[in-house]
Amino acid sequence: MRKMKKENIRVPTPAAAAGKRGSAPSDLELAYMPAEEALKRFKAKKLSPVEVLKEQISRIEALNNKVNCITYKHFDEAMKSAKASEARYVKGTPRALEGVTVAIKDENQVKGWKVTMGSLLLKDAAPSEEDSAIIDFLKRAGAVLHIQTTVPEFYLGPHAATRLWGVTGTPWNLQYTCGGSSGGSGAALAAGFATLATGSDMGGSIRIPAAQSGVFGFKPPFQRVATSEIGYESLGPMARNLTDLLLMQNVICGPHLKVHASLRPKLEYPLQYESVKGMKVVVDYARSIGPLDGEIEKSIDSTIAMLKGLGCLVTVKDLGFKYEGDFPLWAKGLLSTGMGMLIEFASQNKEALTPYVREFVDKYQGNLGPKQAAEADALLARYHGNVQKEVFGAGYHALVMPTMLTPYVPADWYMDDEKYFVINNGKKQSRTWAFVATWVWNMLGRYPVMTVPVGLTKKRVPLGVQVIGNTFDDLTSMRLSAALEAVAPRLFSGKMMPDFRRKA
Repeated sequence: MRKMKKENIRVPTPAAAAGKRGSAPSDLELAYMPAEEALKRFKAKKLSPVEVLKEQISRIEALNNKVNCITYKHFDEAMKSAKASEARYVKGTPRALEGVTVAIKDENQVKGWKVTMGSLLLKDAAPSEEDSAIIDFLKRAGAVLHIQTTVPEFYLGPHAATRLWGVTGTPWNLQYTCGGSSGGSGAALAAGFATLATGSDMGGSIRIPAAQSGVFGFKPPFQRVATSEIGYESLGPMARNLTDLLLMQNVICGPHLKVHASLRPKLEYPLQYESVKGMKVVVDYARSIGPLDGEIEKSIDSTIAMLKGLGCLVTVKDLGFKYEGDFPLWAKGLLSTGMGMLIEFASQNKEALTPYVREFVDKYQGNLGPKQAAEADALLARYHGNVQKEVFGAGYHALVMPTMLTPYVPADWYMDDEKYFVINNGKKQSRTWAFVATWVWNMLGRYPVMTVPVGLTKKRVPLGVQVIGNTFDDLTSMRLSAALEAVAPRLFSGKMMPDFRRKA
C-alpha cells in the first residue's frame, strides 16, 4: 500500500486479498484480488487476466451450487476478452479496466445476451440487439464480462429469489438474503466470482445487497451515470473496496449518446481524500421508518464512535422519514413512471408470478397515474425541504443512516405467503416492507448515497450504513466513506471471510 499523505485519507486495499508484492498469489488471493492490485500486476506483466478469470471460473463451478447467484455464464466469450487484454498488456496499450472481470446484473443489455428480469414470463426472451450505455463504457475500458447475476422478479424485492432462477443467499450466511434487487451482483463479489459488478437502484437495489453482502455500493445521483429518464433510478458500481468502486465509477459515469439524462461534464473521482476532521455529520437511526434490530442499533452506535474518533462533529437527529403512508406514496410515484409498464406486463399472467410481484400488481394496478405522481412529488418536496433545513442548510456536510433495519431477511423472503416475514430482535416481523431505509433516497434521487460495510452480526451477516452527501455532492460522500473504510472492521480479511454456511 502506498503511504498516505499527511492529513489525507488513502482509500485502503484489503490486506488479505492483495498478496505479497512480487510473490505468486494463492488461488484465494487471485479470486479476491482487488482491481487496483490486479491492474498493477497486469501492467508489470507479473499476472495475466486469463489467470484471474480461470480462478474465478473455478470458484464458480465449485461454489455457485450453494450461492446460486448466476443466471447465465459466458465463459468462452470472456476468455477471448481476457486473452485480448493479455495481448494489450504485452503491447503496452491497456485501457482503464483492461482484463478486470465484471459481473453483469440481469438488467443491463449486452448484445446477444438475454435479459429475463428474473421472471418466467421472460424465460424465452430474445437476445438483446445492442449494448446499453453502461456496457459500452465497460467494454471500451477493456473489462471482461463473464456472468449475469440474479435479481428478484421485475426487480421488485429486497432479495434475489424467483421461480425462474431459485433462491440466492449471502455467502456469509446462506440462510439470509444477499439483498436485492442487485442481489446476485453483491453475492458474486462476496463469493469471489468477480472483481467488480454492476447494479441499479430504484428503491435501494444497490445499497441493500451491498449491506447484505458486505461490499461497497454507490447510488449515484440521477443523471451522473447514463441510465434512463426515470428520476428514481440510477445505475452504479459495486466492489469489495472503495478504490475499486471508484475505478469503476470513473469508467461508467458521464454523458452517453444513448441516454438523454446524463450530466455534462463528466465528474472525475479521485482515489485520495482529505481528512474528515471537523466535518459536521448528522446521524439518523431511522427509527421513524420502522423498528430497529438491536444489532443494527449497535452498528450505528459503533459508527458514531468511529466518526467521532475520526474527528467528526456528530449530531443525532430524527428526520421524520416514515414507512406508514409515505412508502406507498413513493411506490405509486415510481410505478407511475415508465416502471408502471412492468406492472401492466406482469398482470397478463398472474399465475406465473411470485407472490411479492402479485402483491404489487394487485395493490397498484389501476391506481397509478398523474395524481399519484403529483402526490409523490409533493412528498419529495417535503422530504427535500426537511433534509435541507435540518442537515445541509444547517451547516452539516453529510448524513449517515442504516441501510437495513434488520439484517435477518430470509433468503426465500415472500416466495409464498407463509414466508412473508423478517426477523427483528429475535421475533417475526410479518407482512411489511418496513425493514429498509433506502427508498427515501430514490425519491430524493439527486442525493449521492454510498453503502459502507461496518462489520458482521453474531450470525455473520454483514452490516452496512448509508453515507449521504448533498445534492450532486458525490465527493463529500466519497470522502466520508473513505474515512470510515480506514477504521471499520475489514471484511474479506483474515477470519472475516465468507464461509458459505447456513445458520438460522
